[in-house]
Amino acid sequence: MSNLFLATAPFDFTKIFGNFTKRWYWYLVLFVFLALLVVFTIIKKRKRNNLSQTQKLVYTAILSALCFIANYFTIKASDLLQISLVASVGFLAGYLLGSGLGFAAAFVGDLICGIVAPFGAYNPIIGIGTGLWGFVPGLIFERFKGNDYIKTIISFAICFLLNSFAINTFGLSVMYTMTFESLIVLLPTKLLVVAINCAISIGLVALLKKVLPKTKFNLN
Repeated sequence: MSNLFLATAPFDFTKIFGNFTKRWYWYLVLFVFLALLVVFTIIKKRKRNNLSQTQKLVYTAILSALCFIANYFTIKASDLLQISLVASVGFLAGYLLGSGLGFAAAFVGDLICGIVAPFGAYNPIIGIGTGLWGFVPGLIFERFKGNDYIKTIISFAICFLLNSFAINTFGLSVMYTMTFESLIVLLPTKLLVVAINCAISIGLVALLKKVLPKTKFNLN
């Protein structure tokens, strides 16, 4: 969530990328990414809704607007730590619309806020991470059967690893030319924020399964 037109700090390749291959956690992130890629490629997709193309566009626009609002009301604890409900809105987009439109809604909402109500220089790496809050839940709910609440928890666990731990932290290291280790200290607070968003999303799943028309959404 940042301004497209402001300058960023100089890019220090050596400081950011040095010794990545010696850190076990990057191999874990790579494994999760490859596993998601396999799921996306091999497992058959199931329809999340019966919406027309126009209705999908309207829902995507609405959820993008909600993501913008969630971004706008983000609490900026510091330059490096922001607390928001963006993850819940991204999850909602993926849960209702699937992985592709879920990513689009979360990413576009973040991008618009970065242009019209920035907190700082726009960081496209973090923007992609925001999109994953919609993509990953959409992918899991599209491709797997099972308990929706367990799938919600799994979605947030994967997003925490890929986004909060890897992509978001990497994006901050690029923007502020800081070492990865110096940013890891933020993870406990980020984990708490993700846990709160996860709890909210579990409540949303319980509510939406009851109130949304079954002729339009395949939530069971």
